[in-house]
Amino acid sequence: MMRDDGNVVNENVKVSRLKPIDKFIGMQLRKERKKRKMSLTDVSENLGISYQQLQKYEQAKSRVAVSTLYTLAELYGLEMSNFFLAVGNELSAYDGRSRVVCGTEMRDINILVAEPDPADEALIRYAMEDIDSLNVLFVHDGVQSLEVLKYKTLCPNFPKPNVVFIDPFIAKRDGLSVLKELKRDDRTKEIPVVMLTNVIDSGLVERAYKFGVSGYILKTHNQAVFKESITNCINYWTKTVVAPVVGGSLQF
Repeated sequence: MMRDDGNVVNENVKVSRLKPIDKFIGMQLRKERKKRKMSLTDVSENLGISYQQLQKYEQAKSRVAVSTLYTLAELYGLEMSNFFLAVGNELSAYDGRSRVVCGTEMRDINILVAEPDPADEALIRYAMEDIDSLNVLFVHDGVQSLEVLKYKTLCPNFPKPNVVFIDPFIAKRDGLSVLKELKRDDRTKEIPVVMLTNVIDSGLVERAYKFGVSGYILKTHNQAVFKESITNCINYWTKTVVAPVVGGSLQF
């Protein structure tokens, strides 16, 4: 468990689901801590988590959430990108593809997901795992969404997303509030925003479309159906339609 801005978030991920990037991030975390001669207890107390959980991060037995990594970067006086500078070549050697992690160019399709529930996050990760050239950043409340998309104070090098998926009932700033703010900002208004929800409420759906939502998907726990919905949605916004991209050129 981790404590993130007052919320408890379950970050435990099966080791079998972890990727090479998790191993390299863990190595970087341990290296930076040792360089500063800080103990596991020193760092874990700053994060508000147990030293055992921090140890799991360093040993790549648990995935580090972007919000935790951002806090660690601040604690160590680093840019977020420093955690990934040493891993680009090694990652390419693992699967032969170029990638991006938190903004250093590696992949073609960039997705931001704002999801507060760990079980639903696992469902979404499963739904996206077979999509090629995908770089996904997960945040856990509406404030973090805006910090990434609008203010660039969280993971500032993460590329402008092709699609944003957000739960309408997310904490701190609900999904409709985030949607409205994105659509009235010239820098973010063209980004497709898709609501992911466990409940279809006709009034909420109507307001979301009024404020400019690009779609509404039910988070059904029929994994095959949900996976197809997510895949079709991402393919539509990244392969089927002509969409504007940064710099004013067109994306086909």
